[in-house]
Amino acid sequence: MKPEMDSRINTPVKRSDVIEGQWEKAITWGIFGLLSLLLGLIIFKYGDGWFQFGKFQGLDLTAISYPFLGLASILILYAIAKAASSRKVTSYTATCPYCGHDTMFVEQPMDDFACEDCHRRVPVMDGNVLDVTGIRCGFCGALNFMSDKTKVLICEECDREIPLLDAKTGEMRHAAKGYARVDDDAVYELMLVGVGKDREALINSLQHMLAMTRNQVKDMLDNLPAPMLKGINRRKAEMLTAQIEANEGRAEYRPMST
Repeated sequence: MKPEMDSRINTPVKRSDVIEGQWEKAITWGIFGLLSLLLGLIIFKYGDGWFQFGKFQGLDLTAISYPFLGLASILILYAIAKAASSRKVTSYTATCPYCGHDTMFVEQPMDDFACEDCHRRVPVMDGNVLDVTGIRCGFCGALNFMSDKTKVLICEECDREIPLLDAKTGEMRHAAKGYARVDDDAVYELMLVGVGKDREALINSLQHMLAMTRNQVKDMLDNLPAPMLKGINRRKAEMLTAQIEANEGRAEYRPMST
């Protein structure tokens, strides 16, 4: 079973998220079914002889219970079907090249995703997880990683650009001017301040970004503005802000007082 997906959303969907969604529906409709059943049984048992006075024998309201009992049967069967469908969700396992952790999706991922364990962005091209190569920064010696998709590489520690040779042109690749910031040593706090109409796309993105459950993300969206990350550098704050805005959210990053 494959979930219906908006073609505009490229974020790979985890199998656990789909199963969680199926069980949420099953529990919700199951509760409504049980309430309808309980109400129907009460009316069926006590519906005879209502509003008796004098010689009037009262009203027989037992017939009103039949729609409730019928609706209860439909809702409970629907809940059971939803619970059963969670066992039929397809799965595709993708292995993180950084830490070796396996993540299960409903289908082969066609776009990059965040590893559940190490939280690094896993590069994907044409449905295949790419191998990564470790490179030491010549300025600070920090270990960074690159793949075949890497166009420019900025050191995660010192924010300096690591020179890369373009195999096709033989020339050095360079980041856009102003992207690599070496003069900003401040740390920032990233805040989520707004949500667009497509909440589902933003929920999927924030789940991968923050390694949170769907319910945790939903609670955060209902209590805006909400802090997301603290103590990050400006480059990372800019990248995450752009990613949130691409999924119809609004974020702000603010320098933290030292």
